[in-house]
Order: sequence, then structure tokens, then C-alpha cells
Amino acid sequence: MARASDEAFDERWLGASIPSDHWHFHRQLLARYGIVMAPGEFTAMLNDITKGRALRLVERPKGKAIFSVRLKTASERIYVLAVKRRIITAWPPNARLNQKRRELMASLAKPISDSMVPQS
Repeated sequence: MARASDEAFDERWLGASIPSDHWHFHRQLLARYGIVMAPGEFTAMLNDITKGRALRLVERPKGKAIFSVRLKTASERIYVLAVKRRIITAWPPNARLNQKRRELMASLAKPISDSMVPQS
């Protein structure tokens, strides 16, 4: 896992910036997971969420949801609270979400039984 203190400055950050409305997410990601994202990784995560590639774990009020996202450069799975195309925060990791993710993945991997296949 890439920790902020373990990594040297990534040259790809030269000339790049993080919009002020994303700073809360990045601070929480560092505090809760010890991860600093690589340049472009936030956009890739946002695309995974908006295009349905991220696993939606929990529906929250007002259109919010908690998603499970894999950060490739950190080789880590994180939880993200988002609403539509807006990332709100890095959700704290917890055993309940881990179990929910495992259950959803298992249900997605189950083959369709013969009784669910329409007969012609």
C-alpha cells in the first residue's frame, strides 16, 4: 500500500492541482487509509462510480451512496460516499462494509439457476 511518507514526490504532480472542493476527500483519504492518490486517479475513480463500474454498497438519504473502489496504484480498496458525480468523502473502512461487499460479490458470481431461465 502506498503511504504518503513512503513515497517520493511524483513528478506527474508538477503543474497539476486539486480543486478546493476535493480537498476534504483527499484529507480524509490520507487520515483514514494513509493514501495519497496519483495524478489522474481521482478522475478514474469518479468515472468508475458514474459509469457503474464501482460496486454500490449502501444507499443513503438524498441520493447519496457508499461505493467500493479499488485504487490501482495503492493496491487498496476504499469506500467512497458520493452523490451523482460529486465525491463527498472517503468513508472509514469497517467490517460491516467489508462483509456487505463480500456478500454482493458472491451474489454477482452465482450462476443463474435453471429455474430462473425462461423455458421456450
